[in-house]
This record gives sequence, structure tokens and C-alpha cells, in this order.
Amino acid sequence: MSRSAKPARCVECGRIIPEDEASWRVCHMCGDSICLEHTYYIRVKRTGLYDTYFDVVRVCKRCKI
Repeated sequence: MSRSAKPARCVECGRIIPEDEASWRVCHMCGDSICLEHTYYIRVKRTGLYDTYFDVVRVCKRCKI
């Protein structure tokens, strides 16, 4: 089954990413499709029940702070 009706495009370069290709990800903040060449990472502080820890999430250039 397909993930969406239209083909996935990278929001940065506009490249059409084939559905069977594993080299694309989704931005954690806005949910847009991004290819690996335009993937950025940010550190997010998470507070658990017993401890506080840092997590690294993938974001696009627009969501990078």
C-alpha cells in the first residue's frame, strides 16, 4: 500500500523520492518528507518519570532552530 496518493517530494530540493527507496525521512516537527541530503538533527530535552534525558530528532531546514 502506498504512504500517500501523490509521490513524496523533498521539501528542500523538490526531488521526487521513489516509494521503495529507503533514503528519505519525515521531519519530526512538521511532518514533511525530506531526503537524506537535507536532513538536520536537533537535540530535544525530554523529562521522564524518573529521569531527564536528551533525544535527537530529524528535522527539515525550516524547522531547524
